[in-house]
Amino acid sequence: MTRLRATRRRPLKFRRSVVRDLQNRIRFAVVGLLVLIGLHVVSMIAFEHLALGEAIWLTFTTITTTGYGDFSAKTTAGRASTIVLIYLSGIFLLTQAGSAFFEFRILRRDRKRRGEWRWNMRDHIVFVNAPADEPGDYLRRLLDQLHRSHANYATVPSLILTEAFADGLPPDLEDDPLIVQLKGRFDDPAALEAAGVDHAQVLVILAEHEGDRLSDSRTFDIIHRLRERGITARIVAECVDDLNRERLKKAGASAIVRPLRGYPEMIVRAIVAPGTEWVIERLFSSEGDECLRFDVQFSGLAWERVVQAVLGANYGIPIGYADGEGNPHSNPAPNTAIDATALFILVGERQATTDLALRKLISAITP
Repeated sequence: MTRLRATRRRPLKFRRSVVRDLQNRIRFAVVGLLVLIGLHVVSMIAFEHLALGEAIWLTFTTITTTGYGDFSAKTTAGRASTIVLIYLSGIFLLTQAGSAFFEFRILRRDRKRRGEWRWNMRDHIVFVNAPADEPGDYLRRLLDQLHRSHANYATVPSLILTEAFADGLPPDLEDDPLIVQLKGRFDDPAALEAAGVDHAQVLVILAEHEGDRLSDSRTFDIIHRLRERGITARIVAECVDDLNRERLKKAGASAIVRPLRGYPEMIVRAIVAPGTEWVIERLFSSEGDECLRFDVQFSGLAWERVVQAVLGANYGIPIGYADGEGNPHSNPAPNTAIDATALFILVGERQATTDLALRKLISAITP
């Protein structure tokens, strides 16, 4: 494990040294240029007997190759100083500074594209790993749902920590300014630090293979490492095997969801409304609460009267209905007059709700 960490740190150190080298080249060229300008100004005052302002003017018009001609070096010493300080050294250093600057800009843009940039983000969302199959499509749908939620996540940036995108973010994600990538692994402390996990508001650990139970072991390792760093942010983790849920919770997971690739909304619910992912998961299963359809026809009843009657009879919680054409509707306004052919009711394990019982109940409250 020690050797693995060491090999993971070297590339980051090397890449940072490339940036430092370019920065040092720019600094050296700029400082050298300022020194040469100062020496030339002094030489113009000493050899050409110009005033300070005139010497500065002559130096800058010469170094920028403007050459207005109102002042010029006339003595041999002054001309020699101009040749050495400006034409040979000054223009060379100016060219070097410009070259290093544009090279740095190109390198920075390329490193950002390839996920090798230290972003220094705060209050962001960190996604650790990416699905093995169609990662760009899944993450695009997940982030679209997150940005469209009503929980003020529309402008929250996201960082994806993964090695899945060797050539940069896929086309589905690369044009979104709120999404960036960092190429790295969860077991590399330098990558975790560069991802800003200590300053993230939510961390989401995705299972690379939704059917691979071994991914739960990697998820456990990630959670343990994050909590070991002292991170207190919420951690949403995908769990393949339900038997591992309690283990992941003890490791420090704040919320656990199944890796349902067809429903990225599950992760979004866990981020924006903690606890709702558990409620929704129960609706996907046949254990605990179930959302069932009951064929009950009625017309003109206010939705609030229907809800009160069903709740009062302990038949469950009505959450929607089907109209006369069979179209489903959810959570209508309380005073909405309902024309229904069926009710969708959240029923618990101990509630023996039937079509016949509901028909009798609705018939009793119908005017």
